[in-house]
Amino acid sequence: MRYRRALALLGASAAILFTACKEPPFAPRWDADWYVPLSFQTIPVPVGTIPNGAPPIADSFPNGPLSQDMSGVLGTVTKNLVTDPARCSAPTNPNLSCDLVTVTISKTLALTVQDTLFIGNAANVLNAAGQAAGTILLPVALSGAQQSLTDSLYLSPTQVSMLQAVGSSEGQLWIQVRGVLSNQSGSTITTTSADAIGITSLTATMRIAISHN
Repeated sequence: MRYRRALALLGASAAILFTACKEPPFAPRWDADWYVPLSFQTIPVPVGTIPNGAPPIADSFPNGPLSQDMSGVLGTVTKNLVTDPARCSAPTNPNLSCDLVTVTISKTLALTVQDTLFIGNAANVLNAAGQAAGTILLPVALSGAQQSLTDSLYLSPTQVSMLQAVGSSEGQLWIQVRGVLSNQSGSTITTTSADAIGITSLTATMRIAISHN
Protein backbone atom coordinates (compact mmCIF):
# COMPACT_ATOMS: atom_id res chain seq x y z
CA MET A 1 0.00 0.00 0.00
CA ARG A 2 2.79 2.42 0.93
CA TYR A 3 4.58 1.53 -2.32
CA ARG A 4 1.50 2.38 -4.41
CA ARG A 5 1.08 5.67 -2.55
CA ALA A 6 4.73 6.60 -3.21
CA LEU A 7 4.29 5.90 -6.94
CA ALA A 8 1.13 8.02 -7.02
CA LEU A 9 2.92 10.90 -5.30
CA LEU A 10 5.84 10.65 -7.72
CA GLY A 11 3.49 10.65 -10.71
CA ALA A 12 1.65 13.73 -9.45
CA SER A 13 4.93 15.58 -8.93
CA ALA A 14 6.08 14.73 -12.45
CA ALA A 15 2.79 15.98 -13.90
CA ILE A 16 3.13 19.30 -12.07
CA LEU A 17 6.72 19.70 -13.31
CA PHE A 18 5.70 18.89 -16.90
CA THR A 19 2.89 21.43 -16.77
CA ALA A 20 5.24 24.11 -15.46
CA CYS A 21 7.74 23.50 -18.28
CA LYS A 22 5.33 23.19 -21.18
CA GLU A 23 2.48 25.44 -22.28
CA PRO A 24 -0.77 23.59 -21.60
CA PRO A 25 -2.73 22.70 -24.77
CA PHE A 26 -5.85 24.40 -23.39
CA ALA A 27 -4.16 27.80 -22.91
CA PRO A 28 -6.26 30.65 -24.39
CA ARG A 29 -5.08 31.78 -27.83
CA TRP A 30 -6.07 34.72 -29.99
CA ASP A 31 -4.68 36.99 -32.68
CA ALA A 32 -3.75 40.61 -32.06
CA ASP A 33 -3.02 43.49 -34.43
CA TRP A 34 0.13 45.51 -33.72
CA TYR A 35 0.24 49.04 -35.13
CA VAL A 36 3.81 49.93 -36.01
CA PRO A 37 4.66 53.54 -36.96
CA LEU A 38 7.16 53.69 -39.82
CA SER A 39 9.71 56.40 -40.61
CA PHE A 40 8.79 59.23 -42.96
CA GLN A 41 9.70 62.82 -43.89
CA THR A 42 7.91 65.85 -45.30
CA ILE A 43 8.63 66.36 -49.01
CA PRO A 44 9.44 69.99 -49.89
CA VAL A 45 8.03 71.68 -52.99
CA PRO A 46 10.40 73.86 -55.10
CA VAL A 47 9.94 77.55 -54.28
CA GLY A 48 8.83 79.73 -57.21
CA THR A 49 6.16 79.59 -59.89
CA ILE A 50 4.84 76.49 -61.62
CA PRO A 51 2.96 77.38 -64.83
CA ASN A 52 -0.10 75.41 -65.83
CA GLY A 53 0.92 72.43 -67.93
CA ALA A 54 4.63 72.71 -67.05
CA PRO A 55 6.69 69.47 -67.17
CA PRO A 56 6.27 67.28 -64.07
CA ILE A 57 8.63 67.94 -61.15
CA ALA A 58 10.29 65.00 -59.37
CA ASP A 59 9.66 64.73 -55.65
CA SER A 60 11.00 62.39 -52.95
CA PHE A 61 12.21 62.34 -49.35
CA PRO A 62 14.81 65.13 -49.27
CA ASN A 63 17.47 63.06 -47.48
CA GLY A 64 17.05 59.91 -49.53
CA PRO A 65 15.67 56.58 -48.30
CA LEU A 66 15.00 56.28 -44.58
CA SER A 67 16.03 53.28 -42.51
CA GLN A 68 14.01 51.75 -39.70
CA ASP A 69 15.64 49.48 -37.14
CA MET A 70 13.71 46.21 -36.71
CA SER A 71 15.51 44.83 -33.67
CA GLY A 72 14.05 44.13 -30.23
CA VAL A 73 10.26 44.04 -29.94
CA LEU A 74 9.72 45.05 -33.59
CA GLY A 75 11.90 42.16 -34.73
CA THR A 76 10.01 39.71 -32.53
CA VAL A 77 6.63 40.93 -33.78
CA THR A 78 7.68 40.90 -37.43
CA LYS A 79 9.16 37.40 -37.47
CA ASN A 80 6.03 35.94 -35.81
CA LEU A 81 3.41 37.24 -38.24
CA VAL A 82 0.28 35.16 -38.81
CA THR A 83 0.42 33.80 -42.35
CA ASP A 84 -2.79 31.73 -42.46
CA PRO A 85 -5.33 33.64 -44.62
CA ALA A 86 -8.16 31.74 -42.89
CA ARG A 87 -7.41 33.71 -39.72
CA CYS A 88 -7.94 37.07 -41.43
CA SER A 89 -11.16 39.02 -41.06
CA ALA A 90 -10.03 40.79 -44.22
CA PRO A 91 -9.12 40.53 -47.02
CA THR A 92 -11.15 37.82 -48.73
CA ASN A 93 -8.44 37.28 -51.36
CA PRO A 94 -6.60 34.04 -50.33
CA ASN A 95 -3.41 35.34 -51.96
CA LEU A 96 -3.13 38.18 -49.45
CA SER A 97 -2.21 38.23 -45.76
CA CYS A 98 -3.76 39.88 -42.71
CA ASP A 99 -0.99 42.47 -42.71
CA LEU A 100 -1.21 45.85 -44.36
CA VAL A 101 0.58 49.16 -44.81
CA THR A 102 -1.37 52.43 -44.56
CA VAL A 103 -0.20 55.88 -45.62
CA THR A 104 -1.85 59.30 -45.32
CA ILE A 105 -0.51 61.98 -47.66
CA SER A 106 -1.52 65.65 -47.77
CA LYS A 107 -0.57 68.82 -49.64
CA THR A 108 -0.97 72.57 -49.34
CA LEU A 109 -1.40 73.49 -53.02
CA ALA A 110 -3.64 72.54 -55.97
CA LEU A 111 -0.91 70.38 -57.44
CA THR A 112 -1.46 66.91 -58.88
CA VAL A 113 0.66 64.31 -57.08
CA GLN A 114 1.58 60.86 -58.37
CA ASP A 115 3.81 59.19 -55.81
CA THR A 116 4.74 55.65 -54.80
CA LEU A 117 5.58 54.39 -51.33
CA PHE A 118 8.41 51.83 -51.40
CA ILE A 119 9.39 49.59 -48.47
CA GLY A 120 12.16 47.01 -48.84
CA ASN A 121 15.06 45.22 -47.23
CA ALA A 122 17.73 47.37 -48.90
CA ALA A 123 18.02 50.94 -50.15
CA ASN A 124 18.81 49.89 -53.73
CA VAL A 125 15.51 48.04 -54.25
CA LEU A 126 13.33 51.11 -53.65
CA ASN A 127 12.35 51.72 -57.26
CA ALA A 128 9.87 50.16 -59.65
CA ALA A 129 12.52 49.07 -62.16
CA GLY A 130 14.97 47.27 -59.88
CA GLN A 131 12.77 46.01 -57.08
CA ALA A 132 13.63 42.75 -55.36
CA ALA A 133 11.07 40.07 -54.49
CA GLY A 134 9.00 41.19 -51.53
CA THR A 135 9.49 44.91 -52.02
CA ILE A 136 6.30 46.77 -51.06
CA LEU A 137 4.93 49.28 -53.58
CA LEU A 138 1.88 51.42 -52.81
CA PRO A 139 0.97 54.01 -55.49
CA VAL A 140 -0.68 57.14 -54.10
CA ALA A 141 -2.30 59.76 -56.38
CA LEU A 142 -3.92 63.06 -55.42
CA SER A 143 -5.79 65.25 -57.87
CA GLY A 144 -5.39 69.01 -57.72
CA ALA A 145 -8.63 69.35 -55.76
CA GLN A 146 -7.70 66.77 -53.10
CA GLN A 147 -5.99 68.03 -49.95
CA SER A 148 -5.32 64.63 -48.39
CA LEU A 149 -5.74 60.91 -49.04
CA THR A 150 -5.39 57.74 -46.96
CA ASP A 151 -4.69 54.49 -48.77
CA SER A 152 -3.82 50.96 -47.66
CA LEU A 153 -2.26 47.86 -49.20
CA TYR A 154 -2.72 44.28 -47.96
CA LEU A 155 0.54 42.39 -48.30
CA SER A 156 1.25 39.30 -50.37
CA PRO A 157 2.90 36.19 -48.87
CA THR A 158 6.17 37.20 -50.58
CA GLN A 159 6.05 40.63 -48.97
CA VAL A 160 5.27 39.09 -45.57
CA SER A 161 8.24 36.74 -46.00
CA MET A 162 10.47 39.75 -46.65
CA LEU A 163 9.28 41.38 -43.41
CA GLN A 164 9.75 38.14 -41.46
CA ALA A 165 13.31 37.77 -42.75
CA VAL A 166 14.17 41.33 -41.71
CA GLY A 167 12.65 40.72 -38.28
CA SER A 168 14.44 37.39 -37.81
CA SER A 169 17.81 38.99 -38.59
CA GLU A 170 16.92 42.12 -36.55
CA GLY A 171 17.94 44.10 -39.61
CA GLN A 172 16.57 47.29 -41.17
CA LEU A 173 13.65 48.21 -43.37
CA TRP A 174 14.23 50.93 -45.96
CA ILE A 175 11.48 53.40 -46.85
CA GLN A 176 11.11 55.91 -49.66
CA VAL A 177 8.35 57.99 -51.23
CA ARG A 178 9.13 59.02 -54.80
CA GLY A 179 7.14 60.39 -57.74
CA VAL A 180 6.20 63.56 -59.58
CA LEU A 181 3.99 66.57 -59.04
CA SER A 182 2.48 68.76 -61.73
CA ASN A 183 0.23 71.75 -62.23
CA GLN A 184 -2.99 70.92 -64.04
CA SER A 185 -5.06 73.59 -62.28
CA GLY A 186 -5.49 75.87 -65.30
CA SER A 187 -3.46 78.72 -63.81
CA THR A 188 0.04 79.44 -62.48
CA ILE A 189 0.75 78.24 -58.93
CA THR A 190 3.19 80.19 -56.76
CA THR A 191 4.94 78.17 -54.06
CA THR A 192 6.73 79.25 -50.87
CA SER A 193 9.05 77.52 -48.40
CA ALA A 194 5.98 76.68 -46.28
CA ASP A 195 4.46 74.51 -49.02
CA ALA A 196 5.10 70.78 -48.94
CA ILE A 197 3.84 67.28 -49.64
CA GLY A 198 3.24 65.86 -46.18
CA ILE A 199 3.24 62.22 -45.13
CA THR A 200 1.11 62.75 -42.04
CA SER A 201 0.91 59.06 -41.13
CA LEU A 202 2.69 55.87 -42.19
CA THR A 203 1.95 52.64 -40.32
CA ALA A 204 2.06 48.88 -40.68
CA THR A 205 -0.64 46.69 -39.12
CA MET A 206 0.87 43.32 -38.25
CA ARG A 207 -1.21 40.38 -37.01
CA ILE A 208 0.49 38.00 -34.60
CA ALA A 209 -0.67 35.02 -32.53
CA ILE A 210 -0.98 35.49 -28.75
CA SER A 211 -1.16 32.74 -26.12
CA HIS A 212 -1.71 33.17 -22.41
CA ASN A 213 -0.94 30.61 -19.72
